[in-house]
Amino acid sequence: MELASSLLVGADRGAFDCVVRRSAATSVATIELHDYYFPAPQQSAFRPQRSFLDLALSGRPGSPAGRFPDAPAAGRRAIGDVMFMPAGVQVEAEWGAGRQSSVCLEFNTAGDLDGRWGARELATSMDVQRPFVRDALVRLAHELQSPGFDSAILIEALCVQLGVELGRYFRECAGAAAAPCGTLSPRQLRLVDDRIDAAGPLPSVAELAQDCGTSARHFFRIFRATTGRTLSEYAANRRMARARARLADERTPIKQVAWECGFETPAAFSAAFRRVTGYRPRDYRQLLTS
Repeated sequence: MELASSLLVGADRGAFDCVVRRSAATSVATIELHDYYFPAPQQSAFRPQRSFLDLALSGRPGSPAGRFPDAPAAGRRAIGDVMFMPAGVQVEAEWGAGRQSSVCLEFNTAGDLDGRWGARELATSMDVQRPFVRDALVRLAHELQSPGFDSAILIEALCVQLGVELGRYFRECAGAAAAPCGTLSPRQLRLVDDRIDAAGPLPSVAELAQDCGTSARHFFRIFRATTGRTLSEYAANRRMARARARLADERTPIKQVAWECGFETPAAFSAAFRRVTGYRPRDYRQLLTS
């Protein structure tokens, strides 16, 4: 096992490799580009000393999920590409075998990101749905990989903006109305994921509701309560996560990645991928592999 990151100190986990490809430190945060290799499915318990933000540039292997033992009302949640772990709050997570590239940011300062965390905020931290947060993390990864003019100033500014944006995001989550309609079981969510991951057109709400043994109306409510997203949003994000993971393998042609992710042409895939990430697929592949 090779571990070169100071950000993962204190994690109780199985054996895996973590190599730091690039790093930077500012007055606001420490940022690292990580390359992971998970030889087997993983389970981890982690109580970070400082608030910690992670974007899986290549997607996360398997069907990652986690929970907060100190806040059982938050439930067990699917882990998205962007995950936030508050300082001092224990998180238990599991994910599959494979490789993963991530940009990780550990905040040095306190403020709105430290303190008391309720179940409602924690339930949304496993899968942060804030376009600016994703875009800023991808930009940080790019600056670490290919520094430009005054990179240090830009990196510092992005870290400050991320802290503000996350503070606003979780305040909004705390004020949102609770959804007392139940959630999908882990088995049902795995079934939905398997159907979405299959090649070809996306399944409809009615088809998935039938597979899960419920009405379409009830499925829509509990799916939104479980994931925080509509089916179309969830499916698009999941397929883009698979695209990022496949792009990490330089041996796979981009046109094959497009087909595997449900796009009829490489051009349609490239346009959709650029809308989500800000990068063309080949440029994103270079970010992951250079």
